[in-house]
Amino acid sequence: MGSEAETYNAAAVAEPTEWKEGSQPLIPTSMVPPKTHSIRVVHVALVIVQLGYAGLQMFSRVALDAGLNQFLLSMYRNMIAFAILGPIAWYFERGSRPAMNFKILGGLNLLALTGVVGSQQLFLAGLQLTSPLMAAVSQNMIPVFTFLLAATLGFEEVNLRRREGIAKVVGTAICIGGAVTMSVYKGIALFGAGSDSPDAGLTQPFAHLGAFLHHDIVQFSVNKFHLGIFFLIMNCVSWAVYLTCQAPVMRMYPALLSMTAATYFFGFIQVGVLGVISAGKLHFAEFRLTSMAQIVGVLYAALIASTLNLLLQSWCVQKGGPFIVSLYVPLQMLMVAVLSVLLLKDTLYMGIVLGGLLTVAGFYLVVWGQGLERRRKRNILAHILEPDHDVYKVDIRRLSQDLKEPLLEN
Repeated sequence: MGSEAETYNAAAVAEPTEWKEGSQPLIPTSMVPPKTHSIRVVHVALVIVQLGYAGLQMFSRVALDAGLNQFLLSMYRNMIAFAILGPIAWYFERGSRPAMNFKILGGLNLLALTGVVGSQQLFLAGLQLTSPLMAAVSQNMIPVFTFLLAATLGFEEVNLRRREGIAKVVGTAICIGGAVTMSVYKGIALFGAGSDSPDAGLTQPFAHLGAFLHHDIVQFSVNKFHLGIFFLIMNCVSWAVYLTCQAPVMRMYPALLSMTAATYFFGFIQVGVLGVISAGKLHFAEFRLTSMAQIVGVLYAALIASTLNLLLQSWCVQKGGPFIVSLYVPLQMLMVAVLSVLLLKDTLYMGIVLGGLLTVAGFYLVVWGQGLERRRKRNILAHILEPDHDVYKVDIRRLSQDLKEPLLEN
């Protein structure tokens, strides 16, 4: 993720039609809206991306219910994704990829630890204990936790005297309120028979770590549903750490495809090691996929979510920008709600609906605040570069194209 100033590289400016040839252009290309037909294709592609992620939650839940170990699912997913993306990255970035060193190696392993091991394992654990809909709702909290982490580290500006600062703080509070609502309030069943009650059953989350932990810790019990929500929230925190760490790693290793492929590779190794530690043994017979549901779940996660969706979403960011991409994230929740009720016969509770609406409202407030802040900084920088030009009279569509500066988000 580049800085604001990097967006205004002298070579990356658009020449307005009203200016004479050879004159100094005023507006960077990132402020110029793309062609209408291109934007329409981007919108269609973004719907497909969110549908792909909605399907990931459905197929992953089915695979886990079919007995597939979550470590095995994540390990195969990243191994296959690396096998596909690795050669692509090697070919297209062979001239721009910097040489590897220990600092870059450490950064890539950190991305793998947070973006693959932590994020995927916490997500799968939460998905298994709650529902696909709950997992989809929780994804709206990723920008909120990213904002909190970036603000804590000083990467994100928080000025309560400006409306963008107020929007980000209020949006964060609303989103957290939505998470609390889903945790403590169940409500009536809106769709479904209500037989899949999220309150049923206790679990011992540390039972399989008896060889390493004290007996009292191993015997600790907690409600499965509440533990699942905790895992999903921690998944958002892990993903927020990944997004925050991605910027400095990208500056050291400015090759997006190679960085992603390396993250998959190191993530595959780390998940494998963690799986062996969790099981307490290495039994290669347990690495088999024993049913069609498990095979389809692994292939879908690897081919669609980690490969096709990644490439398609990267193309959308390039053509339409991260701001437009972020606006489609809540669509995933709606898709999962329909699919889970119709196909998996899940129950849709009032608490999930209310909490989901709050998280979506908070999500959009945070994103809107970030957009306002970037636009203000662009206006200030453009006014410094062209003091005689009234940037505030530029077409609003141009100023809204924050398309080359990545968001701290999903």
